[in-house]
Amino acid sequence: MKFIDIKRLVLILLAFSAFQLTVFGAAPKTLNVGLARVAITPETPVRLTGYSSRDIPFEGVQHELWAKAMAFGDEKKGYRIIITVDLLGIPHRVTERVRDALAKEIGISAANLSICASHTHSGPQIGNIVSHFNKPLDPDELAEISLFAMGLVPKLKGVALDAIANAAPSLVSHAKGEVNFAVNRRTSINPNGVSDHSLPVMRITDLDGKTKAVMLNYACHAVTLGPKNNVAHGDWVGEAQIQVEENLPEGAMAMVVIGCGADQNSSPRMNTKNPEMDLVYAKDQGKQIADEVNRLLADDDWKGIRQLPEGKMKYLELTFANMPDPKKLAEDAKGAGRTSNYSLLLLGRMARSGDIPEKINYPIQVWDFGKDLVMIFLAGEVVVDYALRLKQELGEDRVWVNAYANDMPCYIPSLRILKEGGYEAESAMIGYEKPSKFTEDVEDKIMNGIYSILPKSSK
Repeated sequence: MKFIDIKRLVLILLAFSAFQLTVFGAAPKTLNVGLARVAITPETPVRLTGYSSRDIPFEGVQHELWAKAMAFGDEKKGYRIIITVDLLGIPHRVTERVRDALAKEIGISAANLSICASHTHSGPQIGNIVSHFNKPLDPDELAEISLFAMGLVPKLKGVALDAIANAAPSLVSHAKGEVNFAVNRRTSINPNGVSDHSLPVMRITDLDGKTKAVMLNYACHAVTLGPKNNVAHGDWVGEAQIQVEENLPEGAMAMVVIGCGADQNSSPRMNTKNPEMDLVYAKDQGKQIADEVNRLLADDDWKGIRQLPEGKMKYLELTFANMPDPKKLAEDAKGAGRTSNYSLLLLGRMARSGDIPEKINYPIQVWDFGKDLVMIFLAGEVVVDYALRLKQELGEDRVWVNAYANDMPCYIPSLRILKEGGYEAESAMIGYEKPSKFTEDVEDKIMNGIYSILPKSSK
């Protein structure tokens, strides 16, 4: 009997060793990883953000909206935390308050915390693009938005601390797939517009190889649902999380971060004649993601991650090309709609203090996981050129680029798009209350900034 037990134990150990060698390629190293989630769906209806035509609060909840946290490290080695939120964007003031709260609690540095938004256009307004609406927000709506934003900070702090409390030795690996429903939306300006269909995935397992979480990245706007679906909804991102989790062991978590998808739309999307079809499209797009994740999980082509990420952060000054003319703003403000709201807001700021920014402080962040993976975080709505350039220069399989991270200042165009013009280059600045497009050195500044904080092994 003892002999049988020993033999069985040896077989189990051999099987586990084979799993480790298959997935990680060499003797794996465990990393302490914790996971947690918290619902952030507004408790009272508020105006959903992302579409200027919406003029009333949401009329129902189709999806629960979530904040999810993944924490690496321990008290001795320090913590690195990534939080995903089902929101259009994360304002810098929210990020900074969460950082300050966690710094006091656990001593985390700014470079080791990142908050990434899903960019769903069916989530609540929390202070991003307030001037984007055709109908201005009324006082009661502004109060609800303020209360929601104030309540978000303790929730994000709490979910980070819960992830730390749940941390346990884990195995971490990454792989890359491909999904094709993202399309370049600027083809009317440039018929040769490019897309990025890559789907990098990170997997967290326990020491028995059971999946605890996956985090995936896809470069695409979350705009499958149009404004006629006035319901809280995670869009294709929410559907992807739901369907990936349905395929994972019970209790496992799926997180989605968005790549450089500012000029990429989901296709199909926004059926104006039959808006209920938007929900069908989102489910199908979520299934495409879930099926590709399933395919990867069944494959052996995973690279092990053997070190905790080391974070670095830098702020860059990005300059606007010109300042607005008060007389022109006054004329525009006398009209109606989104442009009128923008002009009135800017004119009021100029009249009170001349407080129109000539530049913004733009955060960039890098997490170095070692020779096999470097993760780059960029704020705002970043166009696909940045990811494609970084992958070309640094290696397709080694670079993972997250946009909509830590702040939501505005669109971040490349030099090519600035020269082409159009929405992402210039007119989108109206919704963000920015004075004009950027100067043409914006891409060089960002790329040089990224290179200045990349690990030597990546350059």
